[in-house]
Amino acid sequence: MRAYRLVAPNQLRWEQVAVPHPQPQEALLRVIACGLCGTDLHLKARGHYYWNEQPLTLGHEIVAEVVSLPLDYDGTLQVGDYAVVDPQLVCGACYFCRRGRLNLCERLEHLGLSVDGGFADYLAVPVRNLYGVPDAPQAQLWRYALVEPVATCVAGMRLANPQPDETVAVIGLGFFGQVYAQLARIWGAQQVIALEVNPARRATAQQIGAATPLAPDEWHANPIHAHVVIDAAGSSDAADWCLRVARKAGRVVVFGYRPEPVQLDWYQILVKELTVVGSRSSNHAWEYALQLVHENRLALDPLIAPYAFGSIEQAFADAEAQRVFKPVLQVV
Repeated sequence: MRAYRLVAPNQLRWEQVAVPHPQPQEALLRVIACGLCGTDLHLKARGHYYWNEQPLTLGHEIVAEVVSLPLDYDGTLQVGDYAVVDPQLVCGACYFCRRGRLNLCERLEHLGLSVDGGFADYLAVPVRNLYGVPDAPQAQLWRYALVEPVATCVAGMRLANPQPDETVAVIGLGFFGQVYAQLARIWGAQQVIALEVNPARRATAQQIGAATPLAPDEWHANPIHAHVVIDAAGSSDAADWCLRVARKAGRVVVFGYRPEPVQLDWYQILVKELTVVGSRSSNHAWEYALQLVHENRLALDPLIAPYAFGSIEQAFADAEAQRVFKPVLQVV
């Protein structure tokens, strides 16, 4: 089968590899579509997440068709069904797994980050990582690749838990920031603002209507302080903006990823008595995220750009140039 693989920093190429052989408790999947994430761009630029000097198939936002199931499987999925894939491979036995903190598993592996992922024709994954897609037109199945990134935002929003009388601020209006702004409304927040330097991204947010988009100088001219602030940017100055925008006794969710350390005025956390919490991956958020996508409760169409799998190089180039929010590769 074909796979699009990272072979060295800034070196991605097509390779022919063997179709994976499912292990016990694994299903074999035929990939329908796989989203391209900012994490894939980080991996391309810096090398493998857990570098082992071996080629790695990227891609972790996956919707696929079930080709085979374990012989002793007694769940609801059947061969031919479609499913979204939780890319977190956990041991189920460590301290954190036994307490339901699966995203913190001591032996965590991650499809597309540390083991081969979804930019390939076929994939073998534990059947427990599959969530069946409700009935949907086949032409729309590729949209379910968005369940994984939406699930990560749902997990972060549950940590933030904004109340209706609280103001929510989102730092950054890339794909994740746009989704967070909409989730804040679903959670009932009456006032949602978003800071973004890119005028085109602010225009998209204006079109969607979930948040009031502001350029940084607009915020300086009329500061609005928020009870909940979400770093959805992972930029060099995002942490500083979070502390600046947060009101006293506010809550800050660190979601955006940046490989390099950041500097911030640590004592603003003390002075404002802020609560700062990290949000990693998608713990216990899959069923609700799948429901949100299936019921079209999020305005996702302005954020996604479909590409044929053979155009993956162009998808990477467009994502790196910020010409699109979220490329989704469709395997035909």
